[in-house]
Amino acid sequence: MHFDIEARGFMPRATAIAARTVATCYQQCFRPNNRPLIGLALFSVIPDGASFRFEAEARALRDDELPPVLLDWLEERIPHGGAILSWDHWQSLPRTLTALASAHPKIAAAAAQTDDRWRDLPHSLAWHLKHANAPGVPCLCIADDPSCEQILPACFLPDPDFTERTLIEEAMRGWTSWARLFCEFDDADHPARRALDAARGWSTDHGN
Repeated sequence: MHFDIEARGFMPRATAIAARTVATCYQQCFRPNNRPLIGLALFSVIPDGASFRFEAEARALRDDELPPVLLDWLEERIPHGGAILSWDHWQSLPRTLTALASAHPKIAAAAAQTDDRWRDLPHSLAWHLKHANAPGVPCLCIADDPSCEQILPACFLPDPDFTERTLIEEAMRGWTSWARLFCEFDDADHPARRALDAARGWSTDHGN
């Protein structure tokens, strides 16, 4: 029986999404974003003729912005095709995005495809992808009111430039870990092998 590359699980076109979250007031535990997103990064692998090209970008909260800003940013960049990769960020990223993306149809549609496009890597495959810890944001509420709004003062968040830089590095490591699962074939021309070789050159050129 013949199985092509995609049927075996590898998709040459793929986008890895890394996320950073922070802990907040315990009264936020009832919210789907009880660990608010403070940063996202995408590392995209795109077949280009016989080789591959790579794109990486990130966005972190700054200047008292709130997580919906990140969802707006991601909505414009969620890929239309290829695999989407994520791993445990204290909780399932597609599950979190599904709960938050009611006003972001592209994100919601992609996050619903965990049986097809979206590969949410289990802890056993991604345990080494330890994202940087961010200090918890203190509760600034002045009343015990369950309707209180989240506040994420920039002064309490990690440096956004550092967050973006490390998230891009993590996104690349996440894709690399996934691609290596398909590299144990004898064929040196396997797409995963070629993509990893090209990624090493790209990483060197970009100082990663």
